[in-house]
Amino acid sequence: MEEIVDINLEDISMENLEIGSIVYGNILLVDKQGLWLDVGGKYNAFLPIEETTKSFQEKLEKNQIKDSIPVMIQFINYKEGIINVSQKRAVEKKIWEDLTLAYENDEPISGKIKDFNGKGFTIDLGEEVYGFIPLNLIDIYRPKNPNIYLNRKVNAKIIKINPERKQILLSVRSVLEEKLEEKRTRLWERIKKSEIIRGRVKEVNDDGLKIDLGFGILGFVSKDELSWFPIRNIYRTFQVGDIVKAKILNIDEEKKEVNLSVRLAQPNPWEVFLEKNPIGSIQQGEIIKITSGIVVKINNLVGFVPYSEISWGRIGNIREYYEVGDKIKVKILEVDPQEKRILLSIKQVEPNPWDVIDEILSEGSKVKGKIINITDFGIFVEIKPGLEGLIPRRFLSWERINDLHDKFHIGDSIEAKVLNIDKENRRLLLSRRDVLPDPWNNIEERYSEGMNVIGKVIEINNQGLVIELQPGIEGFLPNSQLDKRENSEISINSEIEVKIIRINQESRRIIFSRKALLKEKEEKELENYIKINTPPPITLGDILGFDLAKEEN
Repeated sequence: MEEIVDINLEDISMENLEIGSIVYGNILLVDKQGLWLDVGGKYNAFLPIEETTKSFQEKLEKNQIKDSIPVMIQFINYKEGIINVSQKRAVEKKIWEDLTLAYENDEPISGKIKDFNGKGFTIDLGEEVYGFIPLNLIDIYRPKNPNIYLNRKVNAKIIKINPERKQILLSVRSVLEEKLEEKRTRLWERIKKSEIIRGRVKEVNDDGLKIDLGFGILGFVSKDELSWFPIRNIYRTFQVGDIVKAKILNIDEEKKEVNLSVRLAQPNPWEVFLEKNPIGSIQQGEIIKITSGIVVKINNLVGFVPYSEISWGRIGNIREYYEVGDKIKVKILEVDPQEKRILLSIKQVEPNPWDVIDEILSEGSKVKGKIINITDFGIFVEIKPGLEGLIPRRFLSWERINDLHDKFHIGDSIEAKVLNIDKENRRLLLSRRDVLPDPWNNIEERYSEGMNVIGKVIEINNQGLVIELQPGIEGFLPNSQLDKRENSEISINSEIEVKIIRINQESRRIIFSRKALLKEKEEKELENYIKINTPPPITLGDILGFDLAKEEN
């Protein structure tokens, strides 16, 4: 910008004053027509009031002008010593010099928007100097309502200037774009050094989100990086204008684009879960699904209980024991934050019953359980989940049972005595028979050797017959003690009368004899026959009685 010529007031003379030059003058007199100034020569200069700016006139009225003022020489009459000057032209020249310098240096200037004519805006640059701003250069984006810019102070750059024609074309947009670029550059540098940034959702689509990070820098969040959890409807979860926090994944400096993750800007829920719920801890959850195992919800996360971890014992159909909505306790077995997997156990909430078997059972004690399986060799009983025992066939009853399914049913409750606990092999031997009354107790009060009894044939084999006297008391009738004449008449479940020839309570054995019974019966029949068919013996009385009767006759 050209400097105003600063002429020393004491050295100035009429001869070195030139029209168009600028000098400083002190106010000597003010009247209605103008001001008289001392410009340092022999003659004073006259400044007409119409050659002053409005701002100068306002200051003059308020008596605010104290210093010398710059003026432009307009007219000089050397003969008459008349000098006319213009403050307005001096200011105007100064302004245009400043504007030209600003244009050359590509520097912004300030002004106030005055009006809009449909194509652009008039801008007041001060001291009645005006410029023009086209509509498309008033802002970065073409405005929908131009009136919002009226009376607004703006900074603009001169894109074309013609001081002679007093024409000047300006652009606010270029200033805004430069500032935007500066801010974008600073933001970009900050982004490159950052891990977590905030932005505003600019667009929501099926692929994810476009995030406005500011100053024209866009970020993109793919659908997989929106949340740690599945999102069913992205349009309901996110709205345009939402402020989101995201982690920077990678940066494309050439395109000025950033790949982001909203998910990774939040703590991994599985890591947080693991911190609050360490492995081995017991937590309460809610069953939300039953499949081959049980799906459990704990603190908004989902864990899985495999079938093998549901119970220490046999469980069969899970749905017979659990329902969706049930509140259950589970033990944390595994948490994998990377795979987003939680493994749970229901059965391990309680210790394995075999590990604490000594606290539960002892040999000789009585227990109650539930029949869970019936086989040819015995019955399996569940004392509690994970603790099963076997009642062998021979220990089921004192009496003989041909078909176990006729007497026992799966699910029935049963009482038994603990015969043996094998902790090493985890086997439990039980006896139902030993909790029932022993029919052999006090057998001598009911049966004795030599007694004839009636029993039921329950088995026929090559050695003889097995005969049941009452439930739990059986005996054997050897073939040698059987009358061969009766073989064809004997069948299973037929009744037969036999004689007890031997009782061994220690070995719980009874031996029968059919022959001895028949022989005894034959002897009794013969004895009775003899009694009936043998005449009684004749006594002396009988003889004497006979003789007397004879004499009387």
